[in-house]
Amino acid sequence: MPLPLANRLSLVAFSALLALSLNASADRDLNAEIVIDEGSGGAAGEGADIIIDDGGGEAGDVEISIDAGDQGTDITIDTGPGTDAAADLAATDDAQDDVEIGLDKARLEIGHFPDSGSESETSIYGHLSVSANWQPTPNWELQLAARADAYDEDDVNSFTTARGDYGDSFVRYRGDGFRLTLGTQTVVWGRMDGLPIADRVSTVDLRRFVLDELEDSRLSNPMLRLEAPVAGGQIDLVWLYDFRAAELPPKDSVWYPANLTTGRLLGISPDDVPPAAILGSKFDEDEPDGDGGFGARYTRTHSFADIGVTVARTRQSTPYFRLAAPGRFEAEHPRSWSMGADAALDAMGATWRLELLYASDNPVTRSDLRYTTTPSMQWGAGVEFHPGDGDARVIVQLIGTNLVGAPDILDRKEIYSVNGEVVVPFDRERWRAKVNYYFGLDDKDVFMNPELSFLEFEPHEFYVSGYYFDGGDRTFGGFHEDHSSINVGWRTKF
Repeated sequence: MPLPLANRLSLVAFSALLALSLNASADRDLNAEIVIDEGSGGAAGEGADIIIDDGGGEAGDVEISIDAGDQGTDITIDTGPGTDAAADLAATDDAQDDVEIGLDKARLEIGHFPDSGSESETSIYGHLSVSANWQPTPNWELQLAARADAYDEDDVNSFTTARGDYGDSFVRYRGDGFRLTLGTQTVVWGRMDGLPIADRVSTVDLRRFVLDELEDSRLSNPMLRLEAPVAGGQIDLVWLYDFRAAELPPKDSVWYPANLTTGRLLGISPDDVPPAAILGSKFDEDEPDGDGGFGARYTRTHSFADIGVTVARTRQSTPYFRLAAPGRFEAEHPRSWSMGADAALDAMGATWRLELLYASDNPVTRSDLRYTTTPSMQWGAGVEFHPGDGDARVIVQLIGTNLVGAPDILDRKEIYSVNGEVVVPFDRERWRAKVNYYFGLDDKDVFMNPELSFLEFEPHEFYVSGYYFDGGDRTFGGFHEDHSSINVGWRTKF
């Protein structure tokens, strides 16, 4: 059934706000002529005039006069007639305290699900993020940021939703070599590209599942953070004083971790948990109260490699739904100790990455449907190189997860995959072709994301992309095999 007209118009109105950012980059004549006039004789003390002519007439010219007199140096900036921006700047050490307010990101994307088995036929996504930054002194910094996201899907399960949220909003103090930050922040640890294994303090945004790049799939969460030099390296200490769970899509979305139309649960075979046990069930998403834990990461650059060591005791932001009672599933966010090491080195014309991490408590479901946790080892190895030393970039990574001493469970005990990215700019970098890929090795699990972008009007990008899923019953590719899509969109970042 089509959505009510008012709902769809609300999303169109949000999209119109995104279009406003295009006005910020209206056509301008960027050619400029710089003329330096040293005066009649160029003698010391007589000063010099620097005139920047932008080709737009006297009203657009900027004249900078430098007078090195006996009492010091005066710098005068004159933007010409018709403006009030002329300023007389004395050569002092006074701090600047301007407030910078701007649009950070904007995006609009429309998608189509061609598979007849999909619960949705079309999707619309819009995003807008803004921030204001103020640095009254060299030591202090204040930032406020906000974002708005809108989602629409239309077919069997139709919905439209929009939500405002905070971004990185904090107070920061810079001391002698250290930074102390209090507020909401986005911190991603780890070494592997796109799938960092030591990523134990960030909050995941699951509202679009795996459709977004890493930086767009992480949310700001409350924390106290200290960054300081230690023993020739850098220490990063984080306390998540208020736990924030991952953001989930609406239950009617194709990206929800339980398909309430077909009766399937992500990561579990329908042969083990029959659809009848899922259909009509209630999924409780309540997150636990209290803090999210703490973590420490030490990094140092050696002559042979960049190394990192991570120790953390944090809650998992991604929920794991356990069967609490017939017809009711509850979200679990177990605390887990994580200890790991990673390295990156340049050799043979390529960048090589290694990562290894032990996690003490990974949520699983026993064969009798009881919930428990078990330790795991997660590891990864990858290489990034530029074929022919050109602009193209290729990333290939092997990543594995092995549960340690796990009982008889419904979840997968071993997961091995090859993933990465291929990026090829062409036509004087006016176009970019890109493919993100993920292939399961122990069980069929396929995700392909080809994309073609037009970059002529930077920072604006216009793109067409595809998302293809396929796989076994317990893989995310198999769970979403009916949700392959073709998307077109526009995005910009300032």
